[in-house]
Amino acid sequence: MRNIQRMSIWLVTLGLAVPAVQADSEVNGYLAGGLEHDSNVTVDELNASSDQSDEAWVFDAGLEGILKPTEALNLTLGYDLSGRRYHNLDQFDQDIHLLSADLSYDFDPVTVGASHHYSYATLDSERFLDFRRTSLYLGSLIGENVYLLASVQDKSKDFNDGTARDSDIQGGSFDAFFFFNQARSNLVFGVDLDDEDARSDAYDNQLLRLRVALVHRFTVGGQDSRFRLSWRYEDQEYDEVVITEETGRGLNDFLTRDLEERTSQRVDKARVVEASWRLGLNEVFSLEPKLSYGHYTSTIDSADYDRFVAGVSLRAGF
Repeated sequence: MRNIQRMSIWLVTLGLAVPAVQADSEVNGYLAGGLEHDSNVTVDELNASSDQSDEAWVFDAGLEGILKPTEALNLTLGYDLSGRRYHNLDQFDQDIHLLSADLSYDFDPVTVGASHHYSYATLDSERFLDFRRTSLYLGSLIGENVYLLASVQDKSKDFNDGTARDSDIQGGSFDAFFFFNQARSNLVFGVDLDDEDARSDAYDNQLLRLRVALVHRFTVGGQDSRFRLSWRYEDQEYDEVVITEETGRGLNDFLTRDLEERTSQRVDKARVVEASWRLGLNEVFSLEPKLSYGHYTSTIDSADYDRFVAGVSLRAGF
């Protein structure tokens, strides 16, 4: 799978080598800020909850550049920053920086592309996690209303404090988009499969994720608006590892404390429903309320919980 990364770098280099004089370009960006209530503050990357509720100021910002050296060739570069600042549980304050590059070529009727994403997250102002994902994908429009997209991925996680959870991941995904209502609405069905090989055998796992989303675009007061409703199901089964008294002694690290809770196979399941609205106020600003509810079950106590999140943000796009 490492060949995926080499191939994507080669494709990006090829795209940049096309004479810029032939290129069309576009730059987009956004800024958003708001308030969020979380009934059970969690660190998603650890699948563990605090069992405490709190409110947080949230912010997002992003910049995207699109370059089209030819009609069929498309290069997109992006940077996004998102963060949370909790009122009481400031040890859960988070920032996520994301850099992305995507290069695709439309062979009509098939589009071939490669992408690379790199992100690093901070927790309580300390560097927490580096994540990399390289993908190769194929997409094709079937008729006028169905678009199919398949990809293979090579991913890695590197935690700054402790190495037990560091891992390499091989994955694949498939999505089917169904457009209707003159393409103002679409329904998406997706499936993801991941095989994660961690530094510690206790964190080796296989993930199955099923996704369904409905997106509807409409006009209110002459302004573009959008509604999105989604559901996902996750089944994550860990390899069976017996934690003996000797190997379990002294495991106080925040990243590995869940090892003390089990001596047999771990299975995590999640069912999450999310709803969000983007209500256009004018050509620049929009109001974005959102709701989500997650029911997480696990064979270990720290990953067995419910979570309700409600928030609203003001967004400016340019």
